Amino acid sequence: MLQTPPNQQLHLIGTLANLRKEWQTAAGNASLLSMRGSVGLILADLVNGLGLPTDIQIEILGADLFQEVQEKLDSPERM
Repeated sequence: MLQTPPNQQLHLIGTLANLRKEWQTAAGNASLLSMRGSVGLILADLVNGLGLPTDIQIEILGADLFQEVQEKLDSPERM
């Protein structure tokens, strides 16, 4: 099991709670269990929310997914 210091745990808990709130807002009245979603976008949300440096984000997401996410974020019709 991953052992993290208490201050890192608080940061992680806050990040995950904020992501859940954003997804819940996007889902409206629907249950999050019934929502379809992109695993790539969920991973990107996590690494962005944790404030990880770019090189670590690339390592976690892989270069191709990282580039795809960056292109989506830079496009006028964002996700």
